[in-house]
Amino acid sequence: MAQIRRRGMPTLSRTFDLKSEAQAWASEIERELRRGNAAVLRNDAGKTTLKEVAARYIAGPVQSMRSRSDVMRYMRAASDRFGPMFLSAIRAVDVTSWRDQLLADGLAPQSAIHHLNALSGLFSFVEKELSIALPSGNPVRGIRKPSLPKSRERRLRAGELDALLSAGDAGRSDRIPGMRQAITLAVETSMRLGEMLGLEWSRIDLTQRTAHLVDTKNGESRTVALSSAALDALQSLPRRTDGRVFAWRSSQSFERSWRLCKARALATYATVCFQTSKTRDPAFLSDLRFHDLRHEATSRLFEKGLGVMEVASMTGHKSLSMLKRYTHVEAEKLAQKLG
Repeated sequence: MAQIRRRGMPTLSRTFDLKSEAQAWASEIERELRRGNAAVLRNDAGKTTLKEVAARYIAGPVQSMRSRSDVMRYMRAASDRFGPMFLSAIRAVDVTSWRDQLLADGLAPQSAIHHLNALSGLFSFVEKELSIALPSGNPVRGIRKPSLPKSRERRLRAGELDALLSAGDAGRSDRIPGMRQAITLAVETSMRLGEMLGLEWSRIDLTQRTAHLVDTKNGESRTVALSSAALDALQSLPRRTDGRVFAWRSSQSFERSWRLCKARALATYATVCFQTSKTRDPAFLSDLRFHDLRHEATSRLFEKGLGVMEVASMTGHKSLSMLKRYTHVEAEKLAQKLG
């Protein structure tokens, strides 16, 4: 057993199987003390579980985050894996194993990175705001993050938008109507799904043809111009008593409606192809995500002749590199401009 005593400080002791291990541990503690890191004598990291600090993190800093619901979900996943463990016992190899398990469970690389970043934020909170010294520092900081796949270049194919809009109309008898209008707004304004679901009538000026977005991904508000098609889509919606434009409360509930809409559109397309003896395109609506409509909208804005700053004011991108990722101008339309 190695034991360290300092006047005015609690006694710190630990038992090892080998004397050499005890001496190495004691030497490391003494080295930290010489650096002025007296917190190592408290050994708070060896007495506090991740579940305890996660609860404080969620009740504190997370509440002011724009993406607090997502961070809370990531914290629940981290607590399921590391909750009972003391902070000092969580090593980089443990986090690496969790990363690999997330990917094995089917999470996309970007989603796994979000989980890791949230856990890293928790450890930063532990070190900076709770003043708990971690023996080896933040265990997330040094591990390799999953490689991201090539950025998507999915744009709407011929007939897909009309099929989706018709399917959105057909779904008005569903529990939550408004899919046609949501699709139109996405293609006409390049708004993100979360921004659309947060729209309120009090922030929409039908006369000036603008919509003011408060809760955006980058944390800054912006005002989006509304095209004639976007304006018609908004005016066709019934007014809700709660002041919100759309009834969906979360992206998860919207995704369920989106999948139903795509299924209706695909079924109608298959029927038309059968009745007209037209060869069915296997790529029709294949792997189309709602977020791809933002790619489509951004590219269309450029194709309409808007400048970079004008498009950025619509999309909310802060850098040209990020804007380029969402922009895929069709070569055929560029050729027409070239003459």
